[in-house]
Amino acid sequence: MKAYKNVLQFFFLCTFTLAQAQYGRTYQEIGIMGGPVFFQGDFGERGDLDNTIKNVGFSGSLVYFLSLNVNRSSFAENFKLRFDFTGMAVNMQHYGKYADANSTTGKQLRAMRSDVKVGSLGVQLEFYPWKTDDYSDATWSPYIATGAQINNYTAEAYSFQGNIGNSNVVPTKYVDGFKNSNGTAFSATGSVGIRYKLTDYNYLILEGQMKYYFSDWIEGMNPARETYKENKTNDYTGTINIGYIYYFN
Repeated sequence: MKAYKNVLQFFFLCTFTLAQAQYGRTYQEIGIMGGPVFFQGDFGERGDLDNTIKNVGFSGSLVYFLSLNVNRSSFAENFKLRFDFTGMAVNMQHYGKYADANSTTGKQLRAMRSDVKVGSLGVQLEFYPWKTDDYSDATWSPYIATGAQINNYTAEAYSFQGNIGNSNVVPTKYVDGFKNSNGTAFSATGSVGIRYKLTDYNYLILEGQMKYYFSDWIEGMNPARETYKENKTNDYTGTINIGYIYYFN
């Protein structure tokens, strides 16, 4: 909770600072976004196509944009600051040749699941190469962005074969690396998107976003890296967002 309070304080500080900038004038927008999220963790064989496309859930966001209202050409005309609250849910399971095998290990892998839920607060700086749609009459406005989020996560890990935590239920690799987990973790984000102008006050948005968590426990699985060298990275996601933005001042 302390981490969330720090993010909220940062949110209000940025909002106040921008509102006071340029004689207190800003452009402001609100919107909603949502779409499929592809979770990549320690479930399934890394690089396997089925694991990549089938461990998919849904992500939805409430978004708020601020950009400066300036009276002359300015570098600020190429930027928007975005704050977002995002919820994500996905059911994880194993895919790939090891899970498909007709063996004890294969059966154990197929029986493993984790219900993952993540709530996130974040900030993102968007750069528009040809200025933002606040200053351009262009119908299409592409952008790239980078940002950070704080995430509260819960993973309910289980197996259909019984209580997890012993080699009769899960493979030895996961005895100490598969559990119910919850906590708070930071993440870094990178996005590429484009806006489509419907009218002066209404926009559609399409965005692809990558998120890298600074934790390997988001989905409740983290085999010891000292022993299992294939566990090379923390958890990360890829999301395709479609949304609607309303400009209200």
